[in-house]
Amino acid sequence: MTEWEQLGQSLSIQSDAEFDYIETMDIHEASKVDLGDSGIYMEATVIYFDIKNLSYMLKENGRRKTAKAYSMFQKVLTAVAEHTGAFVNCFSFDSFLVVYPGKEESIKDAVTGALNISYMLSETYKQQFESVSGLEFAMGLDHGHIMGVKNLSDNGDVHITWFGQCILKARRICRECARPFYVGVSGMVYHSLDEDLRIATRRILGIKKKVEIWTKSSYQFDNVKKHLYQTNHKFSIDGEK
Repeated sequence: MTEWEQLGQSLSIQSDAEFDYIETMDIHEASKVDLGDSGIYMEATVIYFDIKNLSYMLKENGRRKTAKAYSMFQKVLTAVAEHTGAFVNCFSFDSFLVVYPGKEESIKDAVTGALNISYMLSETYKQQFESVSGLEFAMGLDHGHIMGVKNLSDNGDVHITWFGQCILKARRICRECARPFYVGVSGMVYHSLDEDLRIATRRILGIKKKVEIWTKSSYQFDNVKKHLYQTNHKFSIDGEK
């Protein structure tokens, strides 16, 4: 039997087999999943983090500086994720997923995490990122169910690839977010937020007033008009706004 016949036989077996999965809220359960033959299924709120202008960054900074910036982004996202029980997936060369496993209670943690990330990148660690020219980012959030499957990366290590309608929606929302908006959320996410993540106190003409921090707009997803809510509001991980 040739190698191509062996491949065809393997694909036939896999095609006919029922795809099994583990339903869990714990990413460590992925260790029980077989490579390519089963998956991990969870409900979660996802942050789709996008490096907005990678082509410009490559032209201005070169490959080494751009790759270094990618690694620095990953460190910040991982630190925030680990602080709140989430995890980071290197989704592609210009984007990450930050996954907050859980039912609707995970929405508040994810939105808080996104606003923390905005603060860290534009305030706390601004100096560390200043050496990279043209650095811009945005985040889109949605909630739903996701399926992860194991595959091998370039060096033979195991990588998880995630699928889910909420990931596609979060990515679409993210594309709508440009300066001055860092963060965009779906209507479902917005309407699940408590007042402390929708309203902020600001001084207007010397008088403290409560103001809405989100701006409503429309976008198309699967040829259907939907609403998203965007903000450039941010606050530090210790609660400073």
